[in-house]
Amino acid sequence: MKLSLALCLLPAAMAFAPMKAPARTDVKLEATRRDVLFGIAAATAVAQPAVAKQAGIGADRPFIDEEVVAAQMPTGDRIDVNNAAINEYMQLRGMYPSAAGKIASNGPYQSVQDIYKIEGLTANDKKMFKKYEKELTANKAEYRTFNERINARVST
Repeated sequence: MKLSLALCLLPAAMAFAPMKAPARTDVKLEATRRDVLFGIAAATAVAQPAVAKQAGIGADRPFIDEEVVAAQMPTGDRIDVNNAAINEYMQLRGMYPSAAGKIASNGPYQSVQDIYKIEGLTANDKKMFKKYEKELTANKAEYRTFNERINARVST
């Protein structure tokens, strides 16, 4: 892959290199810089499907950046502090992003009461937790390993 990228970029770089004084030759090149760049673009367009297939991206398997795992989907009318995606807290006014980020950055929790033990909570965070305590639940933390936590800290 790196080699093909280098081979594609080399002629483009050479097209913009300063030219030396023309030497006398019998061979006359008819290609302009535009022709060279058009050829590179055409070669890239031809190679693109092969590169996408090698990366596992294509019409049969599109790349989805916002994929939500089924286990992270809301269960019932409560938000699970162990398995919920952080964006689920958006429905609780005042929880997202600060208080919700603190919940997602710590845990797993045995009960909802454990969220009050998070270090560095402000009075406002505790107020939000108390306000929405009935909206939260703490199911067994078996569906995720908290990979999507802030700063990609991994915990099990």
